Amino acid sequence: MSEWQPIKMAPKDGTEVLGWREDCGIILMRYTAPIDFLTDAELEELDEESAEAYDWFAADFIEGCRMEGSETPTLWRPMPEPPK
Repeated sequence: MSEWQPIKMAPKDGTEVLGWREDCGIILMRYTAPIDFLTDAELEELDEESAEAYDWFAADFIEGCRMEGSETPTLWRPMPEPPK
């Protein structure tokens, strides 16, 4: 599968995929919870409910971000195969 699919069809097992939103284009993302990737020090700044809440998260060059509500990507596709 290499074509863009509706976001509701995207894997929710932590697999990195490409997402798309009209306002920002292509996004590297995965469905996960902060407790799975933040350090203990970073988790101390969150309440337990927020730390364990699963959602779409994007990665960028500075920091990641939670994408929820209207920020949720509308499309997704698997990561391309690496060059050989």
